[in-house]
Amino acid sequence: MYSEDKQARMAELQLKQPAVLAVSGAHNSGKTTLLEKLIPVLRSRGLKVGVIKHDGHDFTPDVPDTDSYRLREAGAEGVAVYSGQRYLVTELLHLTEQDLLALFERHGYDLVLMEGYKSSGWPKIEVVRKAISETPVSIQPLAIVGDIPGADFGLEEIVPLADWICAQMPAL
Repeated sequence: MYSEDKQARMAELQLKQPAVLAVSGAHNSGKTTLLEKLIPVLRSRGLKVGVIKHDGHDFTPDVPDTDSYRLREAGAEGVAVYSGQRYLVTELLHLTEQDLLALFERHGYDLVLMEGYKSSGWPKIEVVRKAISETPVSIQPLAIVGDIPGADFGLEEIVPLADWICAQMPAL
């Protein structure tokens, strides 16, 4: 009896490693807009999706028109806004994105989308709109979403993009 209870409790404590994919692009390229469209499609496939947004000023998650509010309204089950010195979930601490990923891991997320992080080593897709920048600004994006020649996905090709992301898991 004790052994069975212990095994059941250990199984509950097993941490699920979420896939991680950055959604990068120049300022105002449409990263949040893309995420607003993508999150409901991924959730409709049964994925638990969280978002980590790197932003030095958006620390007001319940205010309409802020990116964090928009992402939460789109269906992200967890949104962390992170600036390097602090994050917004429930308290302010000095954390890294690794610390935030550990929080999402503990809650069993399947996928964590990190908005920004264009210079990071995380796997990423990049949003490129010719009105903002005609060339990618990220380090080695896996795919380009945009309205430029050679983009892997158009800005409105959300379902094919979700298909591609799901096909990349768990390799992300």
